[in-house]
Parts: sequence; C-alpha cells; structure tokens
Amino acid sequence: MSSASAPNGPTFAAPHVAPPAGTLLTPPPAVPRGRRLGTWALILSLIATVLASAVGGLLAFRIVSRVAPDLQTAATIEARMFSPVRDLVLAGEITFWAATVIGLAAFVLGIVATARNAARGAGIAAIVVSALGPLVFGAFVIVAIAGAAAAMSTGGASIT
Repeated sequence: MSSASAPNGPTFAAPHVAPPAGTLLTPPPAVPRGRRLGTWALILSLIATVLASAVGGLLAFRIVSRVAPDLQTAATIEARMFSPVRDLVLAGEITFWAATVIGLAAFVLGIVATARNAARGAGIAAIVVSALGPLVFGAFVIVAIAGAAAAMSTGGASIT
C-alpha cells in the first residue's frame, strides 16, 4: 500500500481555482462606503449639544436677570411676570425644540453610520454626544439660572 492513502481510502485534492467574481459561489466585491454619514452625525450632535446648550444657557440667564426683581417680591410665580421677556422665552423654547430635533436626527444617523460601517468611530461618538445632549442642556440652563440669581441677590449688574 502507498503512504498517500488514508484509512477510509485515498485523499484527492482539487486544484484551487477561484470562480469569477459576482457568481453564486463568491460574493460581489465590497463597495467602499462613504465616510460622510458618521461625520454628519457627529457634526449635528455637536451642534445640538454644545451650541444649543450655550444659547439656551444664555437665554435662561437673560430671562432670570430681567425677571428676578419681580420674583423676589412676589409670593407666587405667575405667568404674567414673564410677559416682559416673552421674546426671550420664545427663543429659549425654539432653541430647546430645535436642539431636540437635531439631536434625535444625529442619534439616528449615528446608529445608521455605525451599522453600515460608514465612519463607525464618528457614528459611535455621535450616539454618545447626542445621548448626553439633554443633560448638558439642562446643566447649562441650571448654571445660568443659578448664576443670574446669585448676581441679582448680590446686587450685580444684569445683562439686558
């Protein structure tokens, strides 16, 4: 007996010939993905988190600095106290809702970019930044309100 035979019979190896690309035996060649989707998601999440939070904080500071004298003397807070700053309140509300829409779009685009492997790192960063966006927005507003209240209680100048 020859040494090339196996216990169950002879072993034969077929020559390795790659089938043509695109046939049923091989997948089509990978199409390079664009890197724009993850990058756009990251840019939108930064706009929603950083820029909108800064604008919201500034508006909150201006609202409180103008309304603080009325709030200090009033027994209850009434909606009419905010009548002199209704334009700032409207701008703050528009900023909040615009940041919400932009942040949600960035979150979804980040998920899609991560799933499609289109700038996966930027997509993951966009998901994280847009998820932290509401916390950053709230922190900016709370710090601005506390700063304006502290400035008014110590007799500091108000920003108009």
